[in-house]
Amino acid sequence: MIMANFNDFLKILQNVEGGYQKHSQDSGNYNSLGQLVGTNWGISAKTYERWIKRPPLESDMRTMQKSTAVQIYKLWYWNVMRGDSINNQSIANIIIDHGVNAGIGLAAKEVQRILNQKFGYALAIDGTIGNQTIQAINKVNQEQLHKLYMIERIDHYKSLGGVFLDGWLTRLKSFVFKKKA
Repeated sequence: MIMANFNDFLKILQNVEGGYQKHSQDSGNYNSLGQLVGTNWGISAKTYERWIKRPPLESDMRTMQKSTAVQIYKLWYWNVMRGDSINNQSIANIIIDHGVNAGIGLAAKEVQRILNQKFGYALAIDGTIGNQTIQAINKVNQEQLHKLYMIERIDHYKSLGGVFLDGWLTRLKSFVFKKKA
């Protein structure tokens, strides 16, 4: 059976996550000391802080290598969210991208909630993609799951509103469902 592939996900992710930015209204740009240091390649200051094991400086964020960001995406997002166990690439892409953008726990809870409410499962909504969640993701109608997850993401972003809403909604246009994906 063909499973989702990290490199295919990465191609899309690299189109929606650029280089360095330092926007004061983006909470991801602050380290644990409350210093505005920025984000690079879509990796937040606090995520990079976990990687380097100290609060990053602005210079650390600016000089982060793209290859480091790729390692973080693979180890801390794709692997943790079990991307290699998801059958459909489009499903893996939309769920794991939400983990990157809004947090792994939130992304996992949203898919668990959809599987329970729309497909009749009784999964624990625990924010962890375990065996039962993977089995449910792979068993349901993939196109319907993708559509419902897209709606959840749109609703989530609209509930937040603010200066980033248009960018978040534009980001979602990169996540088109493909059956054989």
